Amino acid sequence: MNRFKVAENKTIRADGRDYIFLVADKAIFEMDTPTKAVLDDLTPKGALSRQEIMDCLACESNEEQRALFRGLLKRRVIVPVNNGTSVLTKAKPQSVSIPLKTLILHLTDACNLNCRYCYHTEGDLNKGRKKVMGLDVACRAVDFLFDHAGQLEEVVLVFFGGEPLLNFRVIPAVVDYASQKAAEKGKKINFAITTNGTLLTEEIIAFFQDKSIGVTVSMDGFDDVHDRYRRFADGTPTYAMMLPKIKQLLVRSNAKPAVARVTLVEDPGRVPQILDHLLGLGFAEVGFSPVTTGHPDYQLSNHDMDILLGEFQHLSQKFLSAAKERRFYGFSNIIDMLVSLHQGDVMNYPCGAGLGLFSIGPEGQLYLCQRFTGQDEFCMGDIYKGFNQEKLETFRDQAEISNKADCRRCWVRTICTGGCYHEACVREGSHLKPNLHYCEWIKQWSEIGLDTYCRLAAADPEYLDMLCRSRGHRSHMTVKET
Repeated sequence: MNRFKVAENKTIRADGRDYIFLVADKAIFEMDTPTKAVLDDLTPKGALSRQEIMDCLACESNEEQRALFRGLLKRRVIVPVNNGTSVLTKAKPQSVSIPLKTLILHLTDACNLNCRYCYHTEGDLNKGRKKVMGLDVACRAVDFLFDHAGQLEEVVLVFFGGEPLLNFRVIPAVVDYASQKAAEKGKKINFAITTNGTLLTEEIIAFFQDKSIGVTVSMDGFDDVHDRYRRFADGTPTYAMMLPKIKQLLVRSNAKPAVARVTLVEDPGRVPQILDHLLGLGFAEVGFSPVTTGHPDYQLSNHDMDILLGEFQHLSQKFLSAAKERRFYGFSNIIDMLVSLHQGDVMNYPCGAGLGLFSIGPEGQLYLCQRFTGQDEFCMGDIYKGFNQEKLETFRDQAEISNKADCRRCWVRTICTGGCYHEACVREGSHLKPNLHYCEWIKQWSEIGLDTYCRLAAADPEYLDMLCRSRGHRSHMTVKET
């Protein structure tokens, strides 16, 4: 006899409405009052027969009863026992089935700053001889990207470092080569760069504009906040020197608006002021990331993280208020969350690292992502001989969410999927471990995201579609009634 149960879920109440987030399917439905009452009644009872569930459905006729049961089953609100955990049972991806979408070119190990919190060498980027990527390697990397892109219509090439503008001389030639290659292959290629902004010139800014290159600037906020840790190698502050360059960039960033990335080390209570300051300069969006470091002097304390959560909630409410008036408030963290929920894609991995995304070292080695560039443990081959398939498949097998015991029954697993590999490597001692040091924080942040999503879906679902399109996605999901 088939038995059924209420699927693993998280309930949300927003603006007087009840919603259910189905964990395994990363789906959200609005519940009317009778349906919520039924689910509240069924959940503690565990596995029940079809007839036992039907008997709990308060309907005026048998046909309405059957229709409600079929609806709940179709939406997977009710699932057969031993089912409903798709995130743990999907087949592991095989290398031949994963096209290469994003390639990150690590143009140089060198940097003209000596940021004290930098994850690359814990604050000293000036030890030893620095490697620089030549044009031949960069162009061969482009060939590798298109050779492994499969049937994808669009691919992405990212310029990274160190500070990539120290090796700007290769970028124009690579962009031209990649654009020509894309035209030959009938594909579209998007370009992006992450820079500290100190080496920007009129010519470089004009080039970015002409070639529609998306620019992310690492900038931590006001002068006193930014200069606390982001200084030149000789200790000179950077904010005053880079500000005119940044303003010039932002004035001319029409084709692809520039965004800012903030590394949070101290003063989480100043996040709203930092956001408004950077948006006021002209950045389209600003994203915040707590510093990734094993150094206790720079890590945010639990108290700091609690403060940060409160500020993120406040900023999410500001975003929602702006959205309801069809205005855009560029708080990247909530935008990323909303787009992820609206897409509804269930992932077995936290990001594309080692799947559709790889970083290329200056000499052509393939790494899981830009944060692991130069570390032999995370080298997955090179652009000449190709992928080390055995090593890559071992990583994919070990990193899959079902192998993280702490995640298997966590309701937020399909949202965070265990968290960043590099963060786990630094804070937990292994890239294969979940980020337990901020697990409870992520749960609370996900609740804020779900609440914001449900409120916006009720007020203006088309705005969610617009957010997805702005990130290059087609919208997949809208909240529906159960």
